[in-house]
Amino acid sequence: MFSGGFTEVGFILFIAFLLFGPKKLPEIARILGKGMGELRRASNELKNSLEEEIRNLDRKDEEPSYSHHETHPYSQLEEEGFEHPAETHELNTESESSLEPAPEYGYDYSEPSQQEPEPRPRG
Repeated sequence: MFSGGFTEVGFILFIAFLLFGPKKLPEIARILGKGMGELRRASNELKNSLEEEIRNLDRKDEEPSYSHHETHPYSQLEEEGFEHPAETHELNTESESSLEPAPEYGYDYSEPSQQEPEPRPRG
C-alpha cells in the first residue's frame, strides 16, 4: 500500500496518539478498520462482476451467429431472381433424356458391348 518502514509507521502512530489521545485512538482504529474492510469487499465485488462480464462476452464471441442466409440457403438466390432448385428439377429431367453421346469419340454408348474384355497378364 505504501513503502514505509517500521520507523515511519511508528512515527505516524505516535502523531495520531498525540492528536486524538489514548481514549479515542482505539475507536478511530476500529472505524478505519471497518472502512478498509468495506472498501476491500466493494473492490472485490466490482472486480468479480467485471471478470464475469468479460467471460460472458468471450462466450458470446465463441457462439456462432446464424444469419438468415445461413439458415435458408436459397433465400439469397431467390432475392437475386434465381429459382429454387426444386422448381427447376423438371427441366433437368426432361433435358437428360434427349442427350446423345458426342460423335468425336466414336463410341456408341446407347448399345452395350458384346465383347468381353481380355484378361490382363499378371506379373
